[in-house]
Order: sequence, then C-alpha cells, then structure tokens
Amino acid sequence: MIFKRHKKLCLSIGCVLLALLVLAMVCLGIFFRLGSRLESQQAAERFQGESQERFAQVSAYFPATGGVTEQDIWTFRQTVDQKLLDVSLEAEGSEALYADAYSAQGEIAVEGSRGRATAPVIAVGGDFFLFHPLQLRCGSYISQSDLMHDRVVLDEELAWKLFGGVELAGLTVEINGEPYVIAGVVQREKDSASEEAYTLGGGLYMHYDRFNAIKETKISCYELVCANPISGFALDIVKERFAAADCVENSARFKIEQCAENVINFGSRTLKTDGVIHPYWESAARMMENRQAAALVLFVIFIILPLIGAIAAIVILLKAAKGKIRRELPEQMEKFSQRRWEKRAAKEE
Repeated sequence: MIFKRHKKLCLSIGCVLLALLVLAMVCLGIFFRLGSRLESQQAAERFQGESQERFAQVSAYFPATGGVTEQDIWTFRQTVDQKLLDVSLEAEGSEALYADAYSAQGEIAVEGSRGRATAPVIAVGGDFFLFHPLQLRCGSYISQSDLMHDRVVLDEELAWKLFGGVELAGLTVEINGEPYVIAGVVQREKDSASEEAYTLGGGLYMHYDRFNAIKETKISCYELVCANPISGFALDIVKERFAAADCVENSARFKIEQCAENVINFGSRTLKTDGVIHPYWESAARMMENRQAAALVLFVIFIILPLIGAIAAIVILLKAAKGKIRRELPEQMEKFSQRRWEKRAAKEE
C-alpha cells in the first residue's frame, strides 16, 4: 500500500540504486583492467607459458648508498638453485625454474651521425627484456648471452635525435670514444602511468658491465621470476638475501587483498624515508596501485549504497505489512468466527 501511494518516489529511488549498482560494476571492471595494463608486472605469466608450475615475479630496489655488484647477483643465483633443490624442484630439459635481470641508471655522452647528446642510460644484465618487453621498431634486444657486449638499444626519441630515423639496426654510435653497434630501437611504454613516470627524455640501454667500466655504478634494481610452490616462497628468498632492499612481489600486487591492504596503509606507504632508488617502471606501478585503490574504494561505496537501499526497502515493506496485519487481523478473525457460528447454527436448524 505504501509503495502504491508513493509510486513515483519508489521508482526514482530504484533508478538511483540501479545506477549506483552499474557504477559499482564499472569500477570493478576498471579495477581489474588497471591490474593488467603494465607489461613490466606480467613477467611471471610470460615466463610460465604452458608450464603447470606456479611462478612469481619479485623485484628488489636498493638504497642509493647500498646497491649490489654483479658478484652479489651471481652468488644469489647459487642461493636460488639451492632453495629450489631444498623443495625438490629441478629443471627438466630446456625448461628453467627461474630467470632474473638487474639494472642501474645513469647518464652518458653518446654521438650519432647527425647529433650528440648526454642521454639517460639503463645499464642492464640478465634477461632484462623478458621483464620489460618494449616494442621493437627495428632490430633486436641485447641479452646476457651476447658474445660481445658492445651493442646498445636506443629508444625512438634518442634515435631521432642522433640519426633522424629509427631504422638503425647495424649502425654504430660512439660512447666514451668507442663504437657501439645499435642492436635495435624500441618504443617506450604507451600506458598513461609509464608515460607520466618516465620524464628523463630520449635514452638508451647498454650492458651493465660495459657501463660500469666507464662509470663505476652499483646495481639499483634486481628482478626475479621464480617457481613459487608455496605462497611467498620467491619473495622470502629475495628478502632473506637482500634485507636492506625494498622488495615487492609484482605478480601479487594488483590482487584485491593487496589492494585492500594498500587502501588501509595508504598514508604510511606513500612516505619515502628509506632512500631507495625506484626506476620509472616501479613508479608507474605505484601510480597504478593508487588508481586501482581509488577504483576499489568507489566500488565499495557504490555497492554499499544499493545494499543499504535494498535493506531499507525490505524493512519498510515488513513494517508496512506488520501494520496492515495488526489492523486487519482482528477483523478477519471476527469474520472467521462469525462464519463458523453461522455454519454451526445452520447445522442445528
């Protein structure tokens, strides 16, 4: 009865609640979409391929005064091998149980046929481009398995600045008075977070050992994708060895439970007092985490309001039904008694 009396109001409230429910579903869709935008956070899925083994991706970022050396990385690889053996995991055939990469950042003077520049450089080792599969515009990546480490990869901006084009594979640039072969030219990430995080301008990638020979530089970032038979296995290995580093399990960072924790700890997690060097891809990931947290908060708000509205409607309906029962029950009982008396009287006649 109460809904008939206020039909327009009820319809309006229903439409608002339905719109809020739709917005909640949109926010949930955005939440999951944001979690899959960054290629730099998806190495575990790429490395796993068709394997039935579970893998996790972990990154360690070192303080500005506490980086590590290549010798530290080689020693750590032995630790990983032993940890995997301890849980009875051994690689079969050509399948590997882990891969890693490391990098440092700096600047270097570089010269091409049409220009020169002091360019930002990311000095890399291991399987760096497994973790960062930047789109190739020409040529190929560099890797640890290269026989000679005198090859470099330019990004598009630096390629245009030095040569006026991007089809440069096989040409040479001069670095510190020595020629380096251009292995390829890459396009940097096009997602909004990476574009916002990378502000250094046109740059290049070269082997860490060659850059370190020119400018002694500690490794500031280590990345690992590893078999993860139990939750936290790979992360614990990295944390145990690199206790001073800021360690992140990339493959778990965009899950709902981690996002909820980020929302709860939002104030404290944005404080940076440890002097850790974060490369632009980690800054981009943190931006994406914040956007994902906002989407989750909006989802909760938008989903709670329709639930409150539905509960309120049920309560109002129950109260209205209760009032109607209270008003009509005595009358119905009296009518029932009257009919029974009439039937009894008719039988006695």
